[in-house]
Order: sequence, then structure tokens, then C-alpha cells
Amino acid sequence: MHASAHALSDRGDSRLSGSRLLLLLIAGIAALLTLAACGEVDSSTEISADGSGVQTLVVTVSESDMDKIDGGAATVESTIEEHNPGLTYQGMTKNGTDTVFTLTLEFTDAKDYAAKAQPVLAAGDLTKTAEATFTPPTPPFSSGYTLTRNFTARDLTRWAVKALVDEEKIADASESSIDDALDRGEVTVTVDDADLERSTYPSTDSAAVWTNAEAVSFDSVEVVTAGAEDPAADSYLRTLTYELQRATYLDAKDDFDAFFEAATPEGGELTPAGETGTTWTIVFPAGTAEQVAGWTDAALATTGSVFSVEAAPNPEDPFSIDTRVVDTIECTVACGETGHLEQGLEVPVGFSGSTADAPEDPAAAGTEVVALQGGTEPQVFTRTIGFRTASYDLVVDRDGGGSLTMALSLPTADDEVVTAENIIAFLGEGTERSEADGVVTYTRTAEAADSEEFPGALQKLGFDGAEGPPEVSVVKRGDGDFQVSLALGVNGTLHEKLGTDATWTIRGEGLRPTAMLQDEAGTAVLGEEAITVDGQHGVLLVFSAERTGLSAVVIAAILIVLALFGLLIAAGIVAFLNRGRIKALLGGAAQEPAAVDGPGQPGPAPDQPSAARTTADEPPPETDRP
Repeated sequence: MHASAHALSDRGDSRLSGSRLLLLLIAGIAALLTLAACGEVDSSTEISADGSGVQTLVVTVSESDMDKIDGGAATVESTIEEHNPGLTYQGMTKNGTDTVFTLTLEFTDAKDYAAKAQPVLAAGDLTKTAEATFTPPTPPFSSGYTLTRNFTARDLTRWAVKALVDEEKIADASESSIDDALDRGEVTVTVDDADLERSTYPSTDSAAVWTNAEAVSFDSVEVVTAGAEDPAADSYLRTLTYELQRATYLDAKDDFDAFFEAATPEGGELTPAGETGTTWTIVFPAGTAEQVAGWTDAALATTGSVFSVEAAPNPEDPFSIDTRVVDTIECTVACGETGHLEQGLEVPVGFSGSTADAPEDPAAAGTEVVALQGGTEPQVFTRTIGFRTASYDLVVDRDGGGSLTMALSLPTADDEVVTAENIIAFLGEGTERSEADGVVTYTRTAEAADSEEFPGALQKLGFDGAEGPPEVSVVKRGDGDFQVSLALGVNGTLHEKLGTDATWTIRGEGLRPTAMLQDEAGTAVLGEEAITVDGQHGVLLVFSAERTGLSAVVIAAILIVLALFGLLIAAGIVAFLNRGRIKALLGGAAQEPAAVDGPGQPGPAPDQPSAARTTADEPPPETDRP
């Protein structure tokens, strides 16, 4: 009995659940009917060959749908007139029991079309940016017209539905039902009464395309420009190379021939394909950047091409020159959707990178083509001016001290670009500059008395060690036998400014290298008095050395000095011993000579005796001496 009652109860619950489901279904259908579209919008766009036109929006509301609107047609019309964001309202008409509202949007060209559509979209709370393009025929690439736009008729009427919903004029409508209020009706686009077919539909990221054009294009186009290495001259030479299938060319031969002729500017040169060829070439005459851009527009059936080249020192590195190139080319028509556009610069080899590694004779090295990415943003080519050669003269004494003289050279032309002031500021205090035969050399020396001072002095010069400070170590192994360890090289900042031409000369002061014990690079060469290393800006060496005395040259110099000193001493002794004679000689020479007859002096009178005779005739004076 209990079981039977339980079964009946289950069946009752089941019937109740079924009733609830039926009620929910009815409620859902009612809600669906309530939220169903209450109208339809048709659109027709009529465009003239010059790109001007008008879009007509026709909103049709049936009698049953109008009953859902509080106030009916009058409310709709007043809402349109009050909230209209820029469309032209043509009025309300009746079509049987339907009510028709007509609005238009006139424009002078595609740009004006998008500009006038923008506030209409914004009034409907749409955040997209209105875009529209109109492309007329461009023989030989297109025989018809193409319109693109990224907004629909429902987008342009959303503002009216939104206003009705916001003011609660549509029964049971909400914000979520705005986009479903109007169905999409018929949409047409014509140009000079010729229908355009829709090839794609608008989406969030793309626009609808309407066209009646049959398009052809080049298989590929290459655009190469020379002259960017000297922007101050503002003279560029551009070459365009077209690849075109022979069959495509023959289908519109007259149009293509006319295009190539018109695309060749005065002074330029057109090289047509041969009888069976597929390559055409146009070389522009030398022209300014602005002229080159204008000629490119004609040569690719486009507009808005931009070409510019600017060169200036890098604000953070005076050794670097930045060349900024903008090469904007829109090749949609001539290149088509599947065509390929390549852009490049023909520049001397070594145009970018470090001048330290550039060829010494640019004319002999020739030119190369570097790729350009195109677009509106500048592409930057950085040319770093560096030192062409570097020489390092390292002297090590028995105490681990010594000196390192670094000499860095670059061409005078590069020195003028960077300026001596900047180079000396970079290398540091104590840098000396010299110039000869078109080459400028900067020299700087580090000196230290022993192994404790040497690493610090080398660091100030711009050197590091393998791990930490530079290492210069001299260890005495026996009587007159030493081991010298070297681990030093230029630091990263200095290395960026150096090329591959480098030479080390390693000598000893009181030491003479005798054998190589370790050479990490394997480039060291042991000579009679020194070790040389080529092609390296650092050394990692261990070698043995023997103690040396004074060299023959030094000994000879000392002997010469001693001999001269001995001669001076001997001369002094002789002078002292003969000082009396020297004094007498000097004294006699100092006495005043007797007067003599000479020109201009009167002689004695003939009747008077001379002074000599008078003195001789007189008797000697008397004296007290016996």
C-alpha cells in the first residue's frame, strides 16, 4: 500500500514537471517574439565615376511591430529628428500597412564618406573607426570599380534603435536587444548604374568589398634605390624591375605599353622585354627624394609614396652615424593580392657596420643591395666609425712593472666626423694625437714601477684580464731565469671601436724572452729580443725569460760619456798648471798697441827729430845705486 502511494506521488511530480516545462517553453517563445526584430533596413549606395555618391537607408516597420512601440510612428519620427547624428532625414511614408523611414548620407569621395559615417557609428555606441575606399579603373590592372567599407546599414541606424530602447519606447526591450531590432534587408552598390557584386562581408577586422573589376597585376616588382650613402647631396637613382607573364601582357598589350611609357619620367630609360621576355626595367633619372617618390607613384599606379634619407650622429655614441630611411610604397594595384614587392638600397660595401672592418678602397669593393622593409616607419642603418689599426707595445721588467703604449689609427676623414675632442674624451686623459699621410693616430701610455701598480694602470688605459684586472706576473725561477705570465686585453667598450688589424710587441727591460710556454691563441711569434702577436686585441701568454745586463749600445754610450768627462778633467788640469802663461798671454794681448803712422795721421815734421832719436841722445838719469 505504501509502495502504491509512492508510485502515484512520483507520477504526480512527473506531471507537474511537465507542466512547468510547458510554461517555460511558452514564456520563452513569448520572450523571443518580444525581442524579435521590429523592422528591416535596406541600403542602396549610388556612386559616380569621380567617387562622389549617396547611401540611402530605408527602414521599414510593419504594423504589428509598430504596435510594440509606445506612441507608434510619431515616436519613431520624433526620435530620429531629435537624435540624428548627421544623416539627412527624408521623411516618413506608408507602404500599405508598413511605415517607411528614409535617411541618406551624401559624400564627395571615400575619405569624406568615412568621415561622415564616424559620428553616426559613435552615436550608436560603436567604437570602430569608419573606413572606406573607392578604386576606379586603372588600366591595365583593372577594368572596373571597387568599393570597400567596414560599416553596415544596421551600424548606421543603431543610434535610432538605441535611443528608443534607452527611452523605454519599445515594450520589454533591453540593451541586449538593440542589435537584433532591425533585420538586414537588401543591399546594393552601383557605379554609374553598373552593379557591383559583394565579394566579401564585413567583420570585426575587415571590410566588405564590392567590385565589378577584373584585376591583373605584375608577378613581382623590385625597387632598388642608390645614393643613400650621401643624403646631403639629395640625389638618388631608382630602378624598377617588373616581372609579368607573357600571356597577361599580350591580353592587354596596348594598355601595358601605354603604362610603361607613361611610367618612365623624362630623362629616364625604359628597357622593354624582348619578343618572348617577361622582364621590363625602368631607370629613373637622378632626382631628389621628393621627385623619386612622385615618379614611383606613376610607375606603380599608386599614390602617397614617400622616400626620405636622413643621417645624423647617434646622440648616445659620437662614433656612430645613424642613417634613417623611409621608403613607403603602396603596391596594391600594380602588385595585386598575390604579387610580390621587394625594396632595397644599393650602397657601397660596408655602408653599415663598423668602418674599422670596411674595405680600404671602397671603389674597388663595389656596391651591394641591402633589403628595405618598407612601411611608414624609418629603417635605421648604423655606421660605426672605428680605428682601422691598433698597435700595442708592452715592456715588462723584472719587478713586474713596465709600460704599455697603445696607438690607435683611423683615416683623417673619419677623424673629422667623430672629432678629436670626442675621441680624446673617449680614450681618456693623457691621449696624444698625431697626423701624417691622411691617417690620424691617437697614443696613450700606461706605466708602473712594479706588479702591484701595473694592473691598475692598465685598467685606466682600457684593459681587462681574463677574469678581473689585467695580469702581469714575473716569477724568478732560478739564477737569471724568470717566468712571465700575461693575461690582458681591451675591454668591451674599447673593443667595439676596433677592427681586426692589431699587432702586439712584447719586450723585456732587463729580460729577454727565451721560450714560449703557453699561447692560448697560437699566434705568438718568438723573436731574438721580442714576442710579436698579430690579429689580437689581447694576449694570454706564458713565456720564460733570462736576465740581461747592459746592452752593447748602452755600454758604448756610457764609454762615450766617460771619455768626454775624462777629456774635460784633463783639460782642466792642463789649464791649471799653465795658468801663468795663459795669464801672460791673455795680459799681453790686453795691452794697448803703440800709435803708428797711418792713413789720416800726420807724420813728424822734417826738421824735427823723432821721439826715438831724442830719447837715445839724452843721458840716462842719475840714480843712488852704485
